Amino acid sequence: MSIPTIKMPEDKTTIINKVSEYLHWLTIPKQEFGNLPPCPFLDKELRDDKLYIDIWYPHECSFINIMESFLLSNKNSALIICPNTHTINYSEVSRRDIQSKITQLLRDNPHTEYLKSMIFSPYEPFEVAGVSTRSGAPYFLINVAPTKQLGKSHKDLLKTSYFDNFSDEERKRLNVK
Repeated sequence: MSIPTIKMPEDKTTIINKVSEYLHWLTIPKQEFGNLPPCPFLDKELRDDKLYIDIWYPHECSFINIMESFLLSNKNSALIICPNTHTINYSEVSRRDIQSKITQLLRDNPHTEYLKSMIFSPYEPFEVAGVSTRSGAPYFLINVAPTKQLGKSHKDLLKTSYFDNFSDEERKRLNVK
C-alpha cells in the first residue's frame, strides 16, 4: 500500500528566491528588445530598493490590505506574488478578469485611484519580439505602479529601439504609437 503524497505549500523564502531569479532574467538585455532588458526600468528599482514585494494569500487578507502596506512602504511600485493555495489555483484564473477587478478596486479607493495594475500570468501565452516574457514567471504576478510613472516610462521607451522588433500586431496590443 502506497502513502499518498501531500504537496506542502512553499515557504516564503523559496517563493521570493524563485521570483528573484525571474526578476533577474527580466533585467538582462536582449537583442529582441533593442539590446535593452525585457523590463528596462526594473534593475534601477531593485538597486534603489524602490520595489515593494509581497506575497498575497487572498484567504488571509484583502488586496487593499496589501496596497495599504505598499503605500506605507514609500516604494515606487509593487510586485504582488500570487502562489496557488488550497482556495485558489491561478492557472484557472483569467488574467483579464482579475486585472479588470483589481483596476476597478484601485479606482474605487481614494487612496489608490492613481495606481494602475498589470497582471503577468505564466499560464497564458504571451510573446513579444519572439520572446515569451511571462512563461518563466514562477507565479501569477501583479504589478502596481502610479499611472503617470507608467506613462512616462512608456514615452521614454518610444525614444529607444526597444519596440523595433515588435510586430505591428504586438505594437497595437501594447498601444505603441
